[in-house]
Amino acid sequence: VDDPLLLLEREVHAEICINWVFDQEIPKGGYVRILAESLLWEERLGKTRIRTTEGLTTCMEPHRGWTIASSSWNFLRKRWLDREQELITVIQEETKRTEEKEEAGYRSPTWSILRALQKINKAKRLEGEAIMSAPPFFQSAGRGDLKFWREDDGPTEEQRP
Repeated sequence: VDDPLLLLEREVHAEICINWVFDQEIPKGGYVRILAESLLWEERLGKTRIRTTEGLTTCMEPHRGWTIASSSWNFLRKRWLDREQELITVIQEETKRTEEKEEAGYRSPTWSILRALQKINKAKRLEGEAIMSAPPFFQSAGRGDLKFWREDDGPTEEQRP
């Protein structure tokens, strides 16, 4: 029931940063395109270099380095508008915290379990976990004083084209 609709593979001539960039409108109905080689997307946020390839986004700064799923990066970045440097630091701190917890034996619940608990309890907010692994299907998420996102963060349904 919660699975997205099937996307068909289409041949769409799109060269990244030449005739198509990631913030452009996606063709109606969406599409999947299988490429022989993975794409590398590199950007600078101030002096910070961020690289995305093969579904992973990496902060290239030696003292704040991390790697997370690119879908998490893109989701969070839209919700931390104009606070990207703060987000980069928060992700680095959260990554370190998560590694320490996992070394001590902690395991995060799967998104399937969280989705089931959300439905049973009609939950709208997730409290706990880490910013980069919190599922985006909650209206808000955070842990203590650290707010990952709220319902009114980032673009809203009315603002989308």
